[in-house]
Amino acid sequence: MIHQAGARYLDGVDPRPRVGRLVFDEAHRELHFYEEAETGDRFICSIDKNQSIDIRSRGGEQVIEWRPKTNHTSSMLILNDLPFTRLIRDRFLAHKNVFWRYATLVWSESLGKVALALVAAVLVTGLATWYFMEHSFKLIPVAWDKKVGDQAAPGLKEFGDICESKQTVADFKRVLPYLTEKDTPHQFDIQILKSPVENAFALPGGKITFFAQTIKKAKTNAELVGILAHEVGHVERRHGMQQLSQYMTLRVILALAFGMADETTTLAMAADAGAILFLLKNSRDHERDADAYAAEKLAAAGISSRGIRSFFERIGQEHKKEMSKVPDFILTHPADEDRIRFFERYEKKHAAKMKKANERLPDSIKAWLRSKPQLSAACIPPEKESAKDVEEEDSDE
Repeated sequence: MIHQAGARYLDGVDPRPRVGRLVFDEAHRELHFYEEAETGDRFICSIDKNQSIDIRSRGGEQVIEWRPKTNHTSSMLILNDLPFTRLIRDRFLAHKNVFWRYATLVWSESLGKVALALVAAVLVTGLATWYFMEHSFKLIPVAWDKKVGDQAAPGLKEFGDICESKQTVADFKRVLPYLTEKDTPHQFDIQILKSPVENAFALPGGKITFFAQTIKKAKTNAELVGILAHEVGHVERRHGMQQLSQYMTLRVILALAFGMADETTTLAMAADAGAILFLLKNSRDHERDADAYAAEKLAAAGISSRGIRSFFERIGQEHKKEMSKVPDFILTHPADEDRIRFFERYEKKHAAKMKKANERLPDSIKAWLRSKPQLSAACIPPEKESAKDVEEEDSDE
């Protein structure tokens, strides 16, 4: 099939353009230019598919430029027929790499369309990367969670010493089945760390650590059960593995981008997975998800969330002066007021289900929930140093 369009030809020597027509012989994949003359069209030149040519836009015109083997200067054809130029790009240059051909959009199409295409490509790539980072942890076998947790466990020594309080741990384990998934693949273990800080920490695989000060500050065991349910939620929802997977994926992407990815780098990151875990904090979304898990399990067990709400209220009041200067969006955990309202709303919505479950709850557990937590002497944390104490020590020196 023959296609043709009006064109002007510049040979790079004569400044005057020759006016004629450009013919595309699709069957033989050749371009021919014929100059208009009084005696009829006169053949001037041909371009075959192997010729290296550039296509670009110049104002409202399209320019096809190439360098003939017999000439040291470039020759060019100037057209005002965009559909014909697209035809040349798509069919005459069909043997070219598809990315190279469509890069000619820069020349044969409007810059706005190119910019839009680039933005779309960046968005699609970004969304695909984000989706992969969010869900890549699902590719990691659950059996690996415990290995990572065991690898990270020695790092807890930085916060204090693990102490023994057998009755406290036994009481926690007694209520634990009410808070885990029915067919959980995790091996839960509870330990107490002697520290003057209120905190609790869950490692992948099921190792949950209560800081002794948290137990000491709790008024009832119901408060601690709510915290335990929250930490179980982190384990069951694999938040630690998700954070670790996102970090590792980002490191690999950056290493690939800067040409620093090799087997040694990958192995080093895998070996340091446990240590890295302590540097990563659960996101606010993870904290909300763990709260949602805790609210669901407490209601299903027939245990009111009043305990954990009371704990949040009391701790929030104690730290109000310290926390008032910290913007809410900087904090990893949602604001205590938000968490309290969430637990209140959930319990109110599922009050009927919780009431029925509470009727099945053993009386011994109900009594234990109302009682004050017991902590062995070996786990009593040292008193916190106040700012006043530190000032007095400095003045003594």
